[in-house]
Amino acid sequence: MDEILRIIHDTIDLRKGENTIILDVSEQVDYLDYLIIANGLTALHNRAIMDYVIAELARYDIMPDGLNGYENGEWILADFGVMTVHLFTPALREFYRLEELWSAGRAVEMN
Repeated sequence: MDEILRIIHDTIDLRKGENTIILDVSEQVDYLDYLIIANGLTALHNRAIMDYVIAELARYDIMPDGLNGYENGEWILADFGVMTVHLFTPALREFYRLEELWSAGRAVEMN
């Protein structure tokens, strides 16, 4: 799983996504292990980042079970089963504050 998290993190970083946070929430819920939260600068930027994340994971035969918010692009959620990737515009990220909602999760460092 660490390799997949690294791929997602690095893809977001390479595409100039900002403030990427990975939270291990496996102790809080039984239906999800990881939340990956980041933001792009605009809705278009979010769509481009998500396109690259999906393309990179597809190289490992990992496809999203669901993709929500892509058309609007302000908040895009890709569900990969045990992990979800959330891309926000800065304003919506500040408004919804998922990091605070899931603050009981353990931060995963990708240095």
